[in-house]
Amino acid sequence: MSILHFYLGESGRAAVLQGQDRMTTRVAAAVRSAGWKVQLCTAEERTFIPDRPGHHLVLNEAVPSANCLTLRRVGWEPFWRIERTNDRWDWEIAGQSFDAGAVDARRAEQFLANWRKRLFGTAPITQGGGVFVPLQGKLTERRHFQAASPLQMLEAAARRWPERAVAVTLHPRETYTVEDRQALAKLASALPNVRVAAGDSDSILLGCDLVVTQNSTMTLRGYVAQKPAMLWARIDFHHIAASVPQIGAQAAFVATETGTLPDFGRYLYWYFRENCLRSWDEGVEPAIRGRLRALGWPI
Repeated sequence: MSILHFYLGESGRAAVLQGQDRMTTRVAAAVRSAGWKVQLCTAEERTFIPDRPGHHLVLNEAVPSANCLTLRRVGWEPFWRIERTNDRWDWEIAGQSFDAGAVDARRAEQFLANWRKRLFGTAPITQGGGVFVPLQGKLTERRHFQAASPLQMLEAAARRWPERAVAVTLHPRETYTVEDRQALAKLASALPNVRVAAGDSDSILLGCDLVVTQNSTMTLRGYVAQKPAMLWARIDFHHIAASVPQIGAQAAFVATETGTLPDFGRYLYWYFRENCLRSWDEGVEPAIRGRLRALGWPI
């Protein structure tokens, strides 16, 4: 009998054991219905994966061996993907081409309207708020998937558009060092158009003209609000953005200044509806097994 070792935190294991309506429960059920045994493991047991026989699934964690995959939520519920790597810029979809003409316009428009209402309710979507820069972590460090450090990105955007307001937010779940906070404060004091904002990021997003970020998921929320994006890091949702890693900073700046708006609805439909697993779908369990087969598992 084939065995899936599923590595979850305490609450995640409890959710599966109790049959709660979560994607992790759906994955376990999909595998069991194919005749596999599911062994719920603690997150700390991930260190055993390279030496442990069977197949392994982690939740939004690095993949340590060839017989392991990762399950990761994409954007927001109910969208998930199962991948060979947890690095989103190396996911299959990142290397695919987006063809807007291949997506049904009516379905895309309905999808966009539905998610705009779900995410933002009746809040107005306006223009004229300038540039929104949602920062992530490690503000002074340029990591291997980034074209510049977050603060270098912020400075480049603020100096490119000195007449435009630049609203900056920190990620609520990141832990910032004293040095990072001091560096941000120093940069903001030197750039009169930069404001470090507190509070609801969505209110800034809905009023801005452009999102500039490394690869924050706020980009996808911005697409729902039909806000264009300039990305300074590799990611799987780069297709309709001005991507600095792909075309360079100068070309990306020009693209945001002169380019036409992309078809946000068709892109979102393609990205989410055609390329993700949906936890609330009646047919998600067969789709999960199909995805595992596509990734080489004998299920």
